[in-house]
Amino acid sequence: MAGYCLVSDVTAEISPQNIEKYGIRVVPMTFFLGEKEYRQYPDNHELSMKEFYEGQVAGLETKSSQITPAEFSEEFENILKEGKDIIYYGLSSGLSGTFNSSVIAAEELAEKYPERRIKCVNPICCSVGEGYIFVMAAKKAAEENLDFDAVVKFLEEAQYRVCHWFMVDNLDQLRKGGRISAVSAIVGSALNICPIITTNREGELRVAAKLRGKKKAMSYLIEKIEEDGVRAENDLVMVGHANNMEAAEKLKSEILEKGLAKTVEIADIGPVIGSHVGSGMCAVLFMGENFKDI
Repeated sequence: MAGYCLVSDVTAEISPQNIEKYGIRVVPMTFFLGEKEYRQYPDNHELSMKEFYEGQVAGLETKSSQITPAEFSEEFENILKEGKDIIYYGLSSGLSGTFNSSVIAAEELAEKYPERRIKCVNPICCSVGEGYIFVMAAKKAAEENLDFDAVVKFLEEAQYRVCHWFMVDNLDQLRKGGRISAVSAIVGSALNICPIITTNREGELRVAAKLRGKKKAMSYLIEKIEEDGVRAENDLVMVGHANNMEAAEKLKSEILEKGLAKTVEIADIGPVIGSHVGSGMCAVLFMGENFKDI
């Protein structure tokens, strides 16, 4: 990948190990805990996830702010000055204005660096799903010596086979952030209902099911891997969680016991995404045959 650089944003929750291994650049993002402003970096050095979720559970308001064109310009230009092209794959335009900011920055820099290429791929994936497909692309690029266009093609095509299913304790945080309607939030919060969320082909969040109790919700996530997962391709299944390691470990154990994947990796959901999904969220991400467009 000597001629180009892979860039994402911090919402992809890519581990520091993979960032270093594949030379991925990650753009930080702003979030708020109460009245205080922070930036999320891959190592969470400004505020630990433990401190963030403790504050959220205690009742402090949490929210995030999209990356601006100026912030993207600074990150992108540093790479262009190194003589490298850029492939950016970040937060879906269906969830944030961040992607549009990346496009604005890319268009402005294209005039300044006409000899360089900047491609912003609009994902339908979010959070750990972004990181899952992006690291997969980075791995293929490194092992198969893929050129710029081949990586772009892989991202654009393979993302439609990444299945996202996650359970949340309630929908209030998603409602506050404008990601779902107030009506859905009210319904989801009643009668011990544990909502299941997925994404559609525009990268927008959709309520897929409303189940009574967390045990049924956990079983639903496993069932989705059994129903839609491609065994031969699921060497790796990702489990993401927001301050819910106990549930993540249970999911990992059951996935491995059932032989649904050779490897299961657990990823922490950081403050930016955690601001919207709330403490307790748990998700499974895998390569599937049947992308559900809800």
